[in-house]
Amino acid sequence: MNNKKTTLLASMLLCGCVFGYAQRTPTHPLDIQDKGDQYLLENIWNWEAGTPPREVSAMDDQFYISRVRPLPRIAEADDYQAEVSKQAKPGRKMCLWTPLDDPTSSWKALPRYCFEGDNFSMWSYLSIHGNWTAPWFRVTGGLSDVAHKNGVAVGCVASIPWAAGVNVNAASGWGKTFGELTKKNSDGTYKNVERFVKILKYYGIDGVGVNSEFNANAATMKQIQGFFAACHKEAEKIGWKFQLHWYDGTNDYGGISFDQGLSAHNKNQFGDKDNIVTDMMFSNYNTGAGTLKNTAEYAKSLGRNPYDYYKGFDIQGRALHSSSSNWNDLNDVEASVGFWGAHSQGLIHQSATDYGTSDVAIQQAYLDKQEMVFSGGNRNPANTPDILGWSDVVTLANGSLKGKFHGVASYVTAKSTIQQVPFVTRFNLGNGLTFKNEGEVTFNHKWHNIATQDYMPTWRWWIVDGNESAKSADLAQAELTWDDAYWGGSCLRLKGQTTTSRVKLFKTLLKTEPSYNISLTYKMSNELDTHAKLFVALKGKLTEYKEIAIPAAEKFGQWTTFTTTLDKLGLKSGDEIAMIGIRLDNTAKDYNMLVGELAVRNPQQTFAPVAPKIKEIDVLRGKDKTCDFKIRYAAKEETGGEKTYNDEVDTWYYEIWFQQKGEKEQYLTATTSWAAYVVDAPMVIDNPNVADATRDCRFGVRAVSPDGLQKSEISWSEYQKVEYDTPSTEVAIDRQVIKPNEQFKVYYEDQFAPNAQSFRLLNAQTGAQVGEKFTNCNEFTTSVAEVGVYDLEVVNDKGATEIFRGKVIISPEKTGAVPVVETVTADKQTAETNEEIKLNYTSRDGEGKVSRGLVVKDPNMLLIPAEVTLDGGNNTSMAYSYALWVKVDSYAHDKQGTNLIQKNTISDKWPHNNWGDLWVQIRPQINAGEHDCRNNHLANEVSFNTFGWTAHDNPRESMMSTGYALNPGVWNHIVVTQGSDKQQKIYFNGKCVAGPNNFAASDLRENSSDYRINTSEHANVFIGGGGVYKAGLNATIDEVQVWNKPLTDAEVVRAMQGYAANEIPEGLMGYYTFEEMDKSDSTFVNLGKAGAQYKARMVVMNGSGGENTSTASYKTVGANNEVTGYPGIEGTLEVKTSHAWQLNGGRISSETDKAAVVTFARPGEYEAGVKLTNFWGESEKALENVLVITGVDAINDVKDAAGFSVYPNPFVESVNLRFSEGGFYTINIVSAAGAVLQSNDFRADAGETVNVAVQGGKGMYIVQVLKDGKPFKALNVIKK
Repeated sequence: MNNKKTTLLASMLLCGCVFGYAQRTPTHPLDIQDKGDQYLLENIWNWEAGTPPREVSAMDDQFYISRVRPLPRIAEADDYQAEVSKQAKPGRKMCLWTPLDDPTSSWKALPRYCFEGDNFSMWSYLSIHGNWTAPWFRVTGGLSDVAHKNGVAVGCVASIPWAAGVNVNAASGWGKTFGELTKKNSDGTYKNVERFVKILKYYGIDGVGVNSEFNANAATMKQIQGFFAACHKEAEKIGWKFQLHWYDGTNDYGGISFDQGLSAHNKNQFGDKDNIVTDMMFSNYNTGAGTLKNTAEYAKSLGRNPYDYYKGFDIQGRALHSSSSNWNDLNDVEASVGFWGAHSQGLIHQSATDYGTSDVAIQQAYLDKQEMVFSGGNRNPANTPDILGWSDVVTLANGSLKGKFHGVASYVTAKSTIQQVPFVTRFNLGNGLTFKNEGEVTFNHKWHNIATQDYMPTWRWWIVDGNESAKSADLAQAELTWDDAYWGGSCLRLKGQTTTSRVKLFKTLLKTEPSYNISLTYKMSNELDTHAKLFVALKGKLTEYKEIAIPAAEKFGQWTTFTTTLDKLGLKSGDEIAMIGIRLDNTAKDYNMLVGELAVRNPQQTFAPVAPKIKEIDVLRGKDKTCDFKIRYAAKEETGGEKTYNDEVDTWYYEIWFQQKGEKEQYLTATTSWAAYVVDAPMVIDNPNVADATRDCRFGVRAVSPDGLQKSEISWSEYQKVEYDTPSTEVAIDRQVIKPNEQFKVYYEDQFAPNAQSFRLLNAQTGAQVGEKFTNCNEFTTSVAEVGVYDLEVVNDKGATEIFRGKVIISPEKTGAVPVVETVTADKQTAETNEEIKLNYTSRDGEGKVSRGLVVKDPNMLLIPAEVTLDGGNNTSMAYSYALWVKVDSYAHDKQGTNLIQKNTISDKWPHNNWGDLWVQIRPQINAGEHDCRNNHLANEVSFNTFGWTAHDNPRESMMSTGYALNPGVWNHIVVTQGSDKQQKIYFNGKCVAGPNNFAASDLRENSSDYRINTSEHANVFIGGGGVYKAGLNATIDEVQVWNKPLTDAEVVRAMQGYAANEIPEGLMGYYTFEEMDKSDSTFVNLGKAGAQYKARMVVMNGSGGENTSTASYKTVGANNEVTGYPGIEGTLEVKTSHAWQLNGGRISSETDKAAVVTFARPGEYEAGVKLTNFWGESEKALENVLVITGVDAINDVKDAAGFSVYPNPFVESVNLRFSEGGFYTINIVSAAGAVLQSNDFRADAGETVNVAVQGGKGMYIVQVLKDGKPFKALNVIKK
């Protein structure tokens, strides 16, 4: 039986996300719902322990209950960092009154399945995290857990608007809330105090904050103050430390008085030692040294700690400098430090786009930024730069902080809670690119859960040389890295050349015995010798080190654990370890040591972690190969209104497990909470629509002891079927470029998705149907005769319509095509060993020349000089059009989306440096009622705004490409225009999709009298580049055009085709095709009428600190134009096709154009074919029959020896089975999971070839052959 087999492979146009780019807000749904803050008073009145707030499920409420007991810190008297910074007063505290949240203020610190997120880790310098976006009583448990283990109090905020009226007798608003809350009993006691503090204790919330810049009266203030004073006393009775965080605005009389410090006007709000009201009073930002000194004395006169008053720093509006927020005001003053900024995200995290907006880039920049903000610009609290002077300028940009900012450590000592054995850290920051256990990947998925964050090194990084100097240039480097992990997602790295470097890692106070173990788990990559010693220092003897050599690693690139007893370091019974670290000696430049765990354990100490009881399983979504779920469990039945802490049930954290019936158990993640959330738990499914496909799964949880060594049994749920209820309807095409009348296939990527009701191709400009309508299918094959851009309309099985704009592009033959192997022939089918066989093939090579694209990868952006936008004089033209082809790789949308085109300048001040003359953005999904929009808007629609639009955060809805989304992986053409009459339009693939619409307020920044605008500076044009709340672009662009007029409909259609150098039309001032790059400076000549000298270049912004660009500049970077641009335009990039003979053991003795002479040295059966490859894709084809190679006079012996063969392998749709023996055969196609998918019976003659089509999806299968009912052969095959 003969079978003709051809395989056509082309690069697919994928719609899914590409790994490596950030999503500051997760792309998956937020499945943990909370409305607890919407019914504040009702929930207080009705609260009982274990009863969730109104409209909050028992499952979801668990994510708000802290299970880690607040730990006390080592007494201040044991602090010694003050020895290296004279202003670092041991008693000084710090409050970070910022959000720990995402740009939408929705995710807070909840677990999620992306890498990017605020995993703040400099807890040792904080006393309070004010948690600005968390409403009263709704603090995520994961945040409280990690803060509590570090001795940090966590708050929540009553966000009362500026100058609002608050009166306890009011019928609505915050006045009513405070009035009801502070009601008294007949005996004068406060009715709700006990319930108020019990709720806080139950959820693990340390305090409440008030944005107190409201107006009230003295009676109202007295009632509020009395209530909070009573809360302190009631909390003490129940063993809780209650705090009030108060912005020092509203005073005792109800008026607003800023920057006056502490005195008679607010003494009652602060409280005296017998009636404490406020624990953290946060000053406004102009409180000077004199006021602070007077405040300290006044606090003492009240019997209060002067460090309960905090000097406020507005890190949003004033960065880390400004004469009105002088750091020197704190010198020799008893006052604490407070940071505010900003409203949605903590500004330190929000501004961490220094290295780009990929998730790894943001996280690395954030890690560096935290260390420079807190430990100083040298990342060493013992070597901080000089304290900033009155006129020094430092922004939050890493380039500005580095080597210049003195750091919080210059004023605040690092604190620690590590004073109990066992002490274990694995240096896990609480997120990862994968989840690992004992160095092995257990869940290959990005994740983020701050609850799992380990103890981090106390000082980050206190490193000294052999003479205890931190200023030596000969010091090794320390950092946290996600490149590897022993557990979780990250580990510690020590690297670089040094003579001696002592890395002081942890401040501790561990009372020990000589029999206790100290251990280190590490990995060496460049040499096995560690050149390292593990050291400790005892209390009161902090520079008298007790050391032991760390032995060489056992193998390169593998984790090694070294364990020794403390007596080997010379410790005696009762010795208290005050410091633990690692010393490096005589390391090379490429030295690289990873540390995965550091621990001090008592080997005689035993734990009995309680196996949790599963209470509830919620399967959220069943997809083709994954499922999402939540699980709730309890380690102890809680009664009597008391909450159970994990330490009461001998537990550090909980492992979350998953098992599909018939598959291995999988350890997916970990958490400290009594509920867990998992997205994309992997399943092995051959066909989810087949009745016997295994979708039965169970869910498990296991408790891990505080020493990390002992574990409970896994508690498992019963198996339950995970329904296939969330099919994917992403659409793909089987080739990258399509030529007129060439057949192509369109299909659902999820081959098991229900059939669509219909597919249609539509002309992108007219909307007219092209060709036939395909119904009740999940794929179709068609062709289109005319060059152009076409939309794909899909009506899914539920009747919902989705239109993929520009999904199909028919391009001319001259720009090249996917190659096609048409035939492959041999001059003989049977030959002897070393006998020549001539092979030939015929093909469509698909060669041509195509336009070059330009890669724009954030943080890089294309700068187009402002001169091409001028009106012929020195003024920016009010009439213009901007046009380009763009193919987005993937999105990393920030709160307001992604920048496509922007025209602004860093010489302006906030907010104009973020907006400028115009901004064209690609927006996230907007629902009706959001961002002042009346209608729903798809994700990735384009918005166009100009100077004069003051609602900067919102699009102008009439200038949005409503219904037209710029989706990834597809070329689309965008034009925005404005006329001198201020009529504005947006074109999408040649069709006007917004406007004409008049925006009468549209203007130019140069015409403004706003002092924040530098009107003498013209704004350049940028393609891509990030901004505040706006992500940078990751895309390929082509044919960028800047016109000095609004294009007409016909001119837009013509502009889509590009222009030859000799036909540049009038009005096209800036024209960049990227066909030629000046490699000496990576610039692109302007072909437009403004002049060739106005070259475009790729740049990156240096020194931007979020909203502050005063120290920023543009740095030219390399450009990449060696990529295909829009395939509909001819250019200079050659599409050359190469071929490769696929001989599987043969040798080519000679070769010409499309022919080769080959020989085979050994007898056997051989496939032979050829593969063609070019920019656009590849094609391969094999001979119809295998070549049979025999030894001399031994053909029959060879056939018998061959027995049975399967080819091709890998295959696309079907395989050939060749038998040397005749007989009755059964062929079973078996899935990798062991399920028999299909079975065929037939009789084959000796030497006969049988073709079998395999119906399943891509992956591995087993071809099981039975001869005469008995097992004969079994081979693995791969379907591509």
